[in-house]
Amino acid sequence: MGLKQIAIIGPGGTVARAIVEALLHNGSFSLTTISRLTSTYQPPLSSITSRVVDFDSYSSLTNALEHQDVLLNCLPASALQLPAQKRLIDAAAAAGVKLFLASEFVADILSERYALFPTEIVGDKPAIRRYLEEKCKEKGERIGDEMKWTALNGGPIFDLWLKHPAHPSGFSLKDRTARIYGDGSKPLFWTPLSMLATTVVRMLQHPEKISNHAVRICGVRNLTQQTLKGALEIEMGLNEGFEILEERVDAEALKREALEFFERGEKGKGMKGLTLWAQFGEGGGEEVWDNGLVGVEMLGVREAVREVLENL
Repeated sequence: MGLKQIAIIGPGGTVARAIVEALLHNGSFSLTTISRLTSTYQPPLSSITSRVVDFDSYSSLTNALEHQDVLLNCLPASALQLPAQKRLIDAAAAAGVKLFLASEFVADILSERYALFPTEIVGDKPAIRRYLEEKCKEKGERIGDEMKWTALNGGPIFDLWLKHPAHPSGFSLKDRTARIYGDGSKPLFWTPLSMLATTVVRMLQHPEKISNHAVRICGVRNLTQQTLKGALEIEMGLNEGFEILEERVDAEALKREALEFFERGEKGKGMKGLTLWAQFGEGGGEEVWDNGLVGVEMLGVREAVREVLENL
């Protein structure tokens, strides 16, 4: 399955921009960005074809996707509701797209933890994947014509979590303060943004390895809050270390509080607590990764931290 023509729908987001940059750096692909009618997105290079499309129109989507080998779905969670995604998937199949990469880019969307998140906020990704799987089983006019699917699951994005002003990692790089959940030893499976983008390129280079299943990667080996704290202190030259604002924070209590917030309609507070619990709460360990399948090596904690600090 030779893949040359790559369409990216929803190209303006953080993940999409990193993927476009990685594809351009590789130089083997012809890129087309697909944006909605109200979008102000402009491609970074004139060599990229830009199409503005009515996302509510099946025919408009189908016409935009003609002659495209791959559709990289980078739409945000707010756009990932099943009816609209069915229309997009159907249009891709009708246009002859060979490979559809679903918009996931998070941890395992089929896990019990992920099922607790409200679909109106994070998108109905499990249902979308089920529909995509069924659509890709439909036979084309010739044997082998059916569209293939794939997805990339890399957990939270390491650098974004570390730099985010709300400090979901527990660390404030600016204030040199830390909040430790439990004893700080819970394994964390996070992936740097650049590695996510590189992995997408590797997937497109070897579609036979990734067709009709999700690819799950982990970007940083032996990552915990404690190893992260140690790496930050060394790389930032903090002789006195981080000031611990709070330690042994009860992540299970955060979950209980989050569910209560959702019941009261306070979705923002609920999302914050549930997100922290999903990372730092008990259980939920994942140990089987596809890094070898796609040829990406995990970074050490200090190496990952160094890359973040160099790009602050």
